[in-house]
Amino acid sequence: MNKYPAWLNVLVLVVLLTGILFALPNVYGSAPAIQLADRLGEPVSDAQLRSFVTALESADVDVEAAYLKDERAVLRFATARDQAVAGEQLRDRYGRDLNIALTLAPKLPAWVRNLGLNPMSLGLDLRGGVYVLLEVDMASAIQKRLESYEQDFNDRLRQAQIRNRVDLDGEIITVRVADAADFEAARNIVRDADSEVLIADGDDDTSFRVRMSEAQVRARQDFAIEQNITTLRNRVDELGVAEPLVQRQGVDRIVVQLPGVQDPTELDKILTATATVEFRLVDQSGNAPGSRRYPGRGQEPAQILKREVIASGDEIVNASAGFSAEGQPAVNITLDAAGGERMLATTRDNLNKPMSTVFIEWREEEVTRGGRTE
Repeated sequence: MNKYPAWLNVLVLVVLLTGILFALPNVYGSAPAIQLADRLGEPVSDAQLRSFVTALESADVDVEAAYLKDERAVLRFATARDQAVAGEQLRDRYGRDLNIALTLAPKLPAWVRNLGLNPMSLGLDLRGGVYVLLEVDMASAIQKRLESYEQDFNDRLRQAQIRNRVDLDGEIITVRVADAADFEAARNIVRDADSEVLIADGDDDTSFRVRMSEAQVRARQDFAIEQNITTLRNRVDELGVAEPLVQRQGVDRIVVQLPGVQDPTELDKILTATATVEFRLVDQSGNAPGSRRYPGRGQEPAQILKREVIASGDEIVNASAGFSAEGQPAVNITLDAAGGERMLATTRDNLNKPMSTVFIEWREEEVTRGGRTE
């Protein structure tokens, strides 16, 4: 005989039914699926989703379910064979603009998905997936910085009308001046360019050697790692993988774990793609020599940009998230001396004129996409 009050019985029943409801998605299991996401993070539309399904149906591929989730398209299939054929068809048709990942998706009825319920996420050990260990080329990061110093020192000395020769050998930059009377002036110019570099006298009174300090080397290495981790996390987020892991391992390695992903070859193309940015002025006249048309991002119109590059990704020595003076989200970047001076001079000479940031990414074939900032 039930001796408890009615309200307690109702509470127990509600808790029991709620538990069953939240556990229900785990009953249905998973099926082969494909996720499609825009490479620049734009949301996939209903019209695009319909076009994916139509393209596959015309290729005699049955789509068991198709829906949008977290601004990505999810296509579910009854068999792994249908998934593989669909993957080939979609890459041939949409591979330039979309990230296409073969994965697993829960076989949830539409009403369960509409309630926002999801099965319990399983890690790499229980669900399978892809484990990637990437090594960051630290030597190249340091070499690019030294090459930037080499060019910058040469430009500054030439502007000061000091005849010179600047040579980079390994990690040492040797600066030679033609006239010993210019020796101290040359040292001061190099010191003004970057006060943190280490300067030592050369073999005679017309040369000196420059190298990066240990603190600069470590900062450059840390920046290279953090930059790569941020890029990899953004690319992983585009795939929509549940509970991905992207973290640093040791001095120069990054671990990526993606539960449920079934296509390591395509994933390798996505994760190891090379990207950079360029800053260019907009050609408002439309007829400047060497100007080029670049596609816009999302719904933004294409733009005609000038040939001259104000600064590029190789000249960015630091970047961080922040806010503008108006309180809007912003990315704060620090350019090296040469890039900073060109940016300053360009800004000073082109007040109230638009500038664009061009994003360039290379995979198996080059893909160039542009996004405007003013």
